[in-house]
Amino acid sequence: MNRSVLFYIWVAITSYLSGPIVYVASLWIIYGEKTNDLKPLITWTAFAFFSVGLLSYLLSVIFLRSINRYYFWSQTLLFVLMGGVPVAIILFIMGSFNAANFTLVFSPEGLIFFLSFTGMALLASYGTWITQKGLNKKPFIFISIVVIALFILVTK
Repeated sequence: MNRSVLFYIWVAITSYLSGPIVYVASLWIIYGEKTNDLKPLITWTAFAFFSVGLLSYLLSVIFLRSINRYYFWSQTLLFVLMGGVPVAIILFIMGSFNAANFTLVFSPEGLIFFLSFTGMALLASYGTWITQKGLNKKPFIFISIVVIALFILVTK
């Protein structure tokens, strides 16, 4: 494995870890609630992110490159918009979503999940961009260390 493949794996893992942080912060800021058990959240979001989320990010990059519109902001916007797909999958796994009731994606619970996947998309977009363009990776590594530290604090 070369270094860029390993860095993409690092980007994927730290991007995922930012999701539960944003989820817990969103619950606390919007509803004033605290959560102690993140195991169900990790169970629901890990599958959706590492299967559908990463695949949609890859397809987004391929699509933007094919139409010659591969810019940082277009990539980030498309990553954020593609976050709706894993949210729908999570709600389906939880049993509260069906094809006839698509509005649950826009419910308060769906909004919290969408904010979580937005956090994942922002970090994934930045990591993907610096790897694609061969930019300095030290700022991303610093951000990812902060994300890991916050994840450890949130899960305690």
